[in-house]
Amino acid sequence: EAVVSTQSTGNNELTVTHKTNNLVKGMFQRLETMKKHAFGLMYVFGEPNDQVITGIWLGRGDKLFFNEDDNWTTDIVHYDTERLDMAKPENRALFEKWI
Repeated sequence: EAVVSTQSTGNNELTVTHKTNNLVKGMFQRLETMKKHAFGLMYVFGEPNDQVITGIWLGRGDKLFFNEDDNWTTDIVHYDTERLDMAKPENRALFEKWI
């Protein structure tokens, strides 16, 4: 299993909450075919004009599963991704906080 944390880049474009939420909804719609391979949670944090989208994903395999299909890379290029080492207590704590 791979556990991946994500955080949006280009946050200066995230200015209106409902538009930011629509970006997340659109991403999940485009990732519909991923549902047999991964599960993710995404949240919008912050105030208008100072927002960030962050999330955590659990997926099959030991690779970054977003790269397994060209359709899954559409949105993820706008996020910094980090594979979490679950042997590290701080990463396990982050995962448990999210889940």
